[in-house]
Amino acid sequence: ELSFFDQFLRFLSIGLAILIIARILHLRLFRSPLGGSVWMLAVVLWRDAVVSLPRYDSHAYTVAWEWTLPILLLAQTWAAFDTLRAVARLYRKFGNFVIRLYLSCLGIAVGVCCLTLPFELHRIAGQEVLLRTLFLLQRCVDSWIAATLVLVSVFLAFFTAPFEKPPRNLVLHTFLLSTYFAGYALLFLAENLTVLGGAAVVERAQFILIALVYATWALGLSKKGALSEPWPQVDIVLVRSVGAGSR
Repeated sequence: ELSFFDQFLRFLSIGLAILIIARILHLRLFRSPLGGSVWMLAVVLWRDAVVSLPRYDSHAYTVAWEWTLPILLLAQTWAAFDTLRAVARLYRKFGNFVIRLYLSCLGIAVGVCCLTLPFELHRIAGQEVLLRTLFLLQRCVDSWIAATLVLVSVFLAFFTAPFEKPPRNLVLHTFLLSTYFAGYALLFLAENLTVLGGAAVVERAQFILIALVYATWALGLSKKGALSEPWPQVDIVLVRSVGAGSR
């Protein structure tokens, strides 16, 4: 069963998720990409309520976890898509290049994340087939989302810049969402490589990470952070050499 500390972290994450939704609605930030995250967090809260009805160590808990996972993955995918759509709005003149960039980053993410499949598929057998398959599904989806967000952010940060500074909320949100999905990807990678219940330390670390991400989300969002600002004005000074001027 969950320890007292794990129960505390679980209820803390639930409270912080509610706080994030309330803060977004209060500040009227229910626009892309935060709107997609509100729906994702709402699904997370709904799923927590469903899986909290049976005992944590019961078969009913496993069944509830399995049947609610596809809905959660759809909400996560929508939150990621909403974020990428908000980033694309900063580069409106890129046109179809943004789509090619996103698909290229997704392709790289899928290729890299498939490298561990031979080790993970080894444990999909016996009575754990369905549960292990869903573990693998969540690991793949969360890995692809996290890697795509990171690759897109790195490319845009190093190779080009939008006409206006990206809103602070968008930058913070993209970083936290990438961390959120990367944490779950690592958790289920560890779950897939060990026996059931053998990744308790990683699960506790994930609880702590989610609480930190939620707290930063709730405290970091602001009304001002939703606005785009022009880049600082830079004065260019042309210097002509003395020798060139005397010719």
